[in-house]
Amino acid sequence: MTDTSTEAFRSHALEVALRIIKGAVAAGASDIHLKAAVSPLVRIDGELCPLEHPALTEALIDSVIEALGAWAGVSPARLARHQIDFSCVVPEVGRFRAHGYHQNGTAALALRRIPHPIPDFAALRLPPVVKRVALTDRGLILISGATGQGKSTTAAAMLDFINQNLARHVITLEDPVEFVFEDQRASFSQREVGRDMETLAQGLEGVWREDPDVLFIGELRTLEEFDVALNAAESGRVVLSSCHAADTARTIGRMISLYPPDFRDSARARIADSLRAIIGQRLVARRGARDRILATEVLIMSPTVQDCVRDPARLRGVIPALEAGTHEFGSHSFDQTLTTMVRDGLITIETAKAAATNPSDLVRNLRVTR
Repeated sequence: MTDTSTEAFRSHALEVALRIIKGAVAAGASDIHLKAAVSPLVRIDGELCPLEHPALTEALIDSVIEALGAWAGVSPARLARHQIDFSCVVPEVGRFRAHGYHQNGTAALALRRIPHPIPDFAALRLPPVVKRVALTDRGLILISGATGQGKSTTAAAMLDFINQNLARHVITLEDPVEFVFEDQRASFSQREVGRDMETLAQGLEGVWREDPDVLFIGELRTLEEFDVALNAAESGRVVLSSCHAADTARTIGRMISLYPPDFRDSARARIADSLRAIIGQRLVARRGARDRILATEVLIMSPTVQDCVRDPARLRGVIPALEAGTHEFGSHSFDQTLTTMVRDGLITIETAKAAATNPSDLVRNLRVTR
């Protein structure tokens, strides 16, 4: 192509992309998927469905990734990689997290919409105890759940609450930065992999010299990352992060399993001493509507829970200990939350059973028969 025709094609590709993105957002989509030879796909209330749109070409997707990357200030060298993550602002639409990748040898793009403004606790239906968790002065706080269950949004709401209420230096290490914070009472330093640091490991190495009060790590994936986070919590900082696990008990098990067998006893002791709370999340279908609402499980570290973490033979006792601490500590299990949601008419019994950790106990608590 000549320079003129190339520029014309890029302009056309961007026009097509903007039309798709605006239509998806208007339809309430949380995610947009673009790949060659098929129509765009969008995720609405957890369900993936195609848009009424002609199949896309690889050249068009390449141009879209290039244009979005340019808006985000991503270097051409980074964009040339087979896989890249970045965040960008689409004019007149909003902020998105972009993931460019290759499949079957062709370019593809996944976009996730980042809510603006940051939803508050009431809008997310987070329980009141989460405010107390957000204002803790030290220790490790984890948000757990499967992909797409709103973990990043909950973390952002907690950081925004800190921003409104505490004079703290908050450092975030993200890949990429999703929610952008403007300083209020707190001062934010938001660092992005590939832009402000070469790797997450490098960012973790330098964070000690940056005088943090609160450290947010987008996700803890490896032993090295988790151990640095645990060290920070042990040193008196607040560390907030996310973890892919089905519930709070499995979150604790996953943390322990990161360590080699010979180090797990000491890991259990460290986790019991440093962990302050785990907030588990599951989005479930609202009764009589298409949207989804949040069901939570909140583990607050009581002396009984600490004993369960220290002793591998008692780890299964975490959930009963959690449920027993509802009135004293504000903790609760998924099944307790789901039971309340059924009684309040927010969800159906079938939805609750599908999301429950122990469906038979949930049914028994509701005093109904199958």
